Formats: sequence, C-alpha cells, structure tokens
Amino acid sequence: MFRALLALLFFLPALAQGVRVAVLGDWGADTPGRAQVAALLRKAHAQTPLMALLTVGDNFYPRGQVVERFIQDLPAVPLYPAFGNHDAPALAAQLRRFRLEKPSYLFQLGPVAFFVLYSEANLPAQRAWLKEALARATAPWRILVLHRPLYSSGLHGGSPLLRSLLEPLLRRHGVALVLAGHDHHYERLEVGPTTHLVLGGGGARLYPTRPPLPFSRALHVAHHAFFLEATETALRGYALDPEGRVLDRFSRGSP
Repeated sequence: MFRALLALLFFLPALAQGVRVAVLGDWGADTPGRAQVAALLRKAHAQTPLMALLTVGDNFYPRGQVVERFIQDLPAVPLYPAFGNHDAPALAAQLRRFRLEKPSYLFQLGPVAFFVLYSEANLPAQRAWLKEALARATAPWRILVLHRPLYSSGLHGGSPLLRSLLEPLLRRHGVALVLAGHDHHYERLEVGPTTHLVLGGGGARLYPTRPPLPFSRALHVAHHAFFLEATETALRGYALDPEGRVLDRFSRGSP
C-alpha cells in the first residue's frame, strides 16, 4: 500500500503537466500477435498509467464486427478509435459501440488536440471540416489520426489522394504528427515539419515492406504498440515490441 501511494504521488505531477497515451493499429485479429500487444499495453499501463488508448483503424477483422473480448483485453482507459477498410462493412455497429455520431471527430487531452479522419469515404467534406477545426485549435500540439497513411514504405504505400488533400493543411497549421496504419509494420518518416508514423503492427499478420522511402527514418516489421507523452513544450514518442524492446524513439520541442 505504501509503495502504491508513493507511485501515485510520483505520477500525479507528471499527469498534471501533460498526457501519456498509447496507439495501436490493425489489431483486431484473433492471433497471438494481438494477444501479445494487448499484454504489452496492460503491463505498460500498470507501470505508468495511460490516460487513453487510440487506434488507427482495422479494429476488427475481417469485416468489422465488434469482438468485445478484444476490447476487454486492453487496459481499462478511454478508447478513441479511427476506422479502416476492414471496419467499413460494420461501421455503424462500431460507431454505436464507441458512442460516436460519425467517424471523423476531434478530442483534446491536455496540450494535444487529436483530429480523427475516416480515410475510406467522404474525403472532400472531411477536409473542409478539418480545415475549420485546425484553424480554431489552440492546443500546442496538433495530431492527425487516420487509417491510410500519406507516406509508407509498405506494400500498400502512401496515398497520393490524401497527400494532395491534406498536406497543405498540415503544413499551414503546424500539425506535428500523423498517426496511420494500413500497412502492417512500424515506420517513422520525416516529411518537412511533420512526422508520419505507420503503426500497423497491433496484431494482424505482418508482411514485408518495399525499400524504404527517402523520408524513412526507422522501419521494423514487428508487432508493436506506440506510446506518446506530451507536455506544453515537448512531445516524445517510442515504439515497443511485445517483449518490451524499443524499436524507435523520437522527441520534438524542448524538455
């Protein structure tokens, strides 16, 4: 009890200053990889509590029907999903499960504003919404969350359509990170002022990549979860494999 109290007192100042969240993508498959990543997240949450979990889509394979036990395997924290191509056939059921009116939405945790887009449909209308939402945002850090990546060295590759629609907005409004999945690997790409992450190793079958793009700074074909910690002045991210090994880490801003 005394040790638990000391741990809580140690954690409270950090929580007051910023946020700690985890991200997983392409995860909702009945595989050993999914179970291993879920166990990694539970262990990480027990060691240093997470404020929330985010997904970058393909929450349930093969056709999006909700599997409640997959959700119950995750830490009991708020879950903010994006939705992918495998979720599309049962999108309405997922929206009901996660109590969302539509698949594009905005939420803020401390100093971070997260803009969630649905990369499977209605992109011009979502771009208009994103343009207005970014213009109104006052958070120090702005992060875009969606399923299909703008850039990727994977077999699907990045989307030219998404780049043409969204990249001017990202640059104009200083979006720090783009979190995506779809390709089943981990990758960090640095494109101008924006860091693009491919986080598709949450549990579904892994597959090879193409040769790394010139923008690529880290690439691993491995199951993983991604952790993001943010204060008003600093943003830190790192990816862990199921054994807890660090695949990559980066930081932005000042400590």
